[in-house]
Amino acid sequence: QVSFLKSSQRNFFPMAVFPAARRAIAATVSSSASQAACRSAVPTVFSRSVTKFSAPIGGYESEQVRPKLFIPGPIEFSPEVLKANGAGARAHTDTTLIEDFGKCLEMTRKAFVTKDGQPFLVSGSGALGWDVVATNLISEGGKVLVTNTGFFCTRFENCLRQFRNDITSISAPNPGARVNIQEVEKALKDAKANGKPFEAITITHVDTSTAVLADLKEMCAMVQATSPDTLIIVDAVCSAAGEELRMDEWGVDFVLTGSQKAFGVPPGLSIMIASQKAMSRLLPKDKIRSFFCNMPLWLPVMEAYEARKPSYFATPACNLIGALRVGLEQMQDYPDGMDGYFRAHRENKTKLHKIITQDMGLSLLTDSSEVSSNLLSCIKYPPGKGPEILPIMKKKGWILAGGLHPEVGGTYFRMGHMGYSVTTKPEWCTDLLKDLQATFDGK
Repeated sequence: QVSFLKSSQRNFFPMAVFPAARRAIAATVSSSASQAACRSAVPTVFSRSVTKFSAPIGGYESEQVRPKLFIPGPIEFSPEVLKANGAGARAHTDTTLIEDFGKCLEMTRKAFVTKDGQPFLVSGSGALGWDVVATNLISEGGKVLVTNTGFFCTRFENCLRQFRNDITSISAPNPGARVNIQEVEKALKDAKANGKPFEAITITHVDTSTAVLADLKEMCAMVQATSPDTLIIVDAVCSAAGEELRMDEWGVDFVLTGSQKAFGVPPGLSIMIASQKAMSRLLPKDKIRSFFCNMPLWLPVMEAYEARKPSYFATPACNLIGALRVGLEQMQDYPDGMDGYFRAHRENKTKLHKIITQDMGLSLLTDSSEVSSNLLSCIKYPPGKGPEILPIMKKKGWILAGGLHPEVGGTYFRMGHMGYSVTTKPEWCTDLLKDLQATFDGK
């Protein structure tokens, strides 16, 4: 009766059943010797001190000593967000969780500068939003116009093709350039003239592989003037909250993003928001080619949480919701609110690009600083240097990302500058560049 507690199995025995196993063994074994044997057979890990837990290297040390994360995301998180994320477990029906969820939905609207957009907070990555768009907003075989400025635009396009949508793709002339808006306008006009207008256009606000910042305001105005029935879908995974995005004013219909970039919250939340126009275009729930990504099934949950009532479709990421509430409050409590938060990132980019291009003599992958994101810089290696500088920089305390665009990946690296590292610890950005210059100088 105690064979399942052999020493070779101890490390694999579920913690939750230890007390039950002990009671069951004691009830079925009568001799004192056998009871003693049972007690010794309980896995030793049961009483092991948590201080002996073997943690992977990285992330567990304090921010004063560990390398700082300056990739395009995840980013450095504030101590307050990390504390909220590490708080005790809560049920999804707990009144405090419901309150946090309701506040997050309300503050998500403010982050996207919309009064009546419908937010969705779902467990998953930003890429989950691609599946939501493909299955909820585009009819099977529906026409979609994709604007492509890099690797992640291509991945969004591949997702749409996976669901058998009819795709037309317009790419930028070179890595680091914007898409030609006149070419996009012509494609919209031609489709409308042929009686088959595009159901949607996708615009990646910032492609994480190139740092290209789309002129979203101008693009939205053109689409509304040219093909007003076409839904404007924005992939804001690498832009939301840090780049200016005014959903109502600009006429954006659907935005998808993740929690781990300028929102300043650990990965694991897919954050989406739909205009009322987009909500009216949702397919019927029995026509949507997904179960988990079925927004009509999620909508009553979001509405209930905002009304501070419990609801359920699938278990939410409870701790992340608490962390998101803190992150959103920090963002919107920033001087001048979202306008101030946007401005802080613009001003930081201007300062950094001056150092990078003028003081250090380096070149950007983007055609100009104006075309580059305020949250991310793609920087070309100087002659004779390459990806070997990345591990050196990590030893100096800074984690950067290599180039990702398939055509020019080995010629540049990526430096994220958003959220906590900009609004609270801006000196980190300039300290990083000082160490980068020393590394290029062989010091």
